[in-house]
Amino acid sequence: MGSEVTIIGRNPQFLPKEEPEVSALAKRELPKRMKIITNHEVREARKTLTGQKKLVAVNRANGKKIEITAEEILVATGRRSNTDVLHPERGGIETDQKGWIIVNEYLETSQPNVWAFGDANGKYQFKHVANYESLVVYYNAILKRNVKVDYHAVPHAVFTYPEIGSVGFREKEAIERHGKDKVLIGIQRYEDTAKGKAMGVKDYFVKVIVEKESMKILGAHIIGPYASVLIQEIINLMYPPEQSAEPIINGMHIHPALNEVVERAFRSLMPSEQYHHVIENYELPMS
Repeated sequence: MGSEVTIIGRNPQFLPKEEPEVSALAKRELPKRMKIITNHEVREARKTLTGQKKLVAVNRANGKKIEITAEEILVATGRRSNTDVLHPERGGIETDQKGWIIVNEYLETSQPNVWAFGDANGKYQFKHVANYESLVVYYNAILKRNVKVDYHAVPHAVFTYPEIGSVGFREKEAIERHGKDKVLIGIQRYEDTAKGKAMGVKDYFVKVIVEKESMKILGAHIIGPYASVLIQEIINLMYPPEQSAEPIINGMHIHPALNEVVERAFRSLMPSEQYHHVIENYELPMS
């Protein structure tokens, strides 16, 4: 909100859990609003004579040091279990080595009729996953329906500008799991649709990954305006048994609406080698 922001990350890739081309494009666009430093580890923080804070970070590739002066420092170290305060072991509830409560496929703990969901079990620390797990617990604990939890299509979003939405496998994971010759990839840029062109955006895109023979959706990755909204159409189709992309390909999409970018991504499926040739021609960054 008007502050000058610098982000310092240890990982060489800005967003290590995203596709390399998504992360690279975000790293190219976000410096319009903030400074991003990757592959650096902060080794020291101290106060200056003027009352500000000075950080000393080391480049993990060459060992060179840099200094950053700031009014405030936000340290993002992740989250850990708080079972050291709750002491679930007193109730006969087992935890893993990191303190997360151990649950079975029905989200029941080692103590019968005691259930754990959300951040308590440490599996996927997203609010929407906790919402989903709460339903599973309701079905099992209250309605006695024996519903198994299913994490095959856990989505997430990064609410930066540009926004990022992802679900399922990344390209490397899909190829490792299914084989290179059995995976197809589709891409569509926002700017190559009527709505995207009208919005005046450039280089933002939708990337989709499917199994060649079955047309089963394996993953999807979007960077651009409304990414978290656009990807929901894909997420919903990953939950029926078929998990097929065909309803998107064959379904009628409103023109000129931005959701055409998702439809056209699935209509442009190609082998991995061809996909990489296409993004080279698009001059999209890859690192």
